[in-house]
Amino acid sequence: MKLVLCDDHELILDTLGAALSGLGYDVVTTHSPAEGLEAVRDMQPDACLLDVNYPNGSGLDVLPLIRQASPGTKVLIFSADTSSSAVRTAIALGASGYVRKDRGLLHLIEAIDLAIGGHLAVEPGALQAALRTVDAADDPLWTLSFLTDREWEVLRCIADGLGTDEIASFLNVRRSTARTHVQNLLTKIGVHSRLQAVALVAAHGADINWPPHVRRA
Repeated sequence: MKLVLCDDHELILDTLGAALSGLGYDVVTTHSPAEGLEAVRDMQPDACLLDVNYPNGSGLDVLPLIRQASPGTKVLIFSADTSSSAVRTAIALGASGYVRKDRGLLHLIEAIDLAIGGHLAVEPGALQAALRTVDAADDPLWTLSFLTDREWEVLRCIADGLGTDEIASFLNVRRSTARTHVQNLLTKIGVHSRLQAVALVAAHGADINWPPHVRRA
């Protein structure tokens, strides 16, 4: 797996780069958002670990450019800044994960694997805090920014009236896995039942920007 690490702290780069290389990752280290963007453009890595705060700017400013330069690269924020605003902004800009620097290496590897697998790698507490800072009355569709590709598919299935068995068949997964996907979706969009999810889609359907892979023909 190819990784680009972007951090302005030399010790973090050296230590983390050596640890990940020792586990078989193909690692390139960079010291600034501009260097990280260039490395991603050249390498087209599986994932990019990007800090938020740099002496001359924010990693969040370059996040959309990284995704544009390499659409297949999963960008994970790896930062000591765990403020709700930073988490919320990162995910809204397309980050696939947000990992605290004080977590261990195994936690980071798990987050990378989750992101590569198409999941949103954010600790539940951090995600819930980010969600709570947005008033649903101001933007009832804000939480859709947090959905993974798979969860968008599940939302489409629910909106189309599919039951658990039908969702499992459509996604080609086990019934228990389908139920987990459904529950994750309901939690993220802040509703307690499939009926409420359907009501949300029905009330705001014209304003929902469905991803191409789930958009109806």
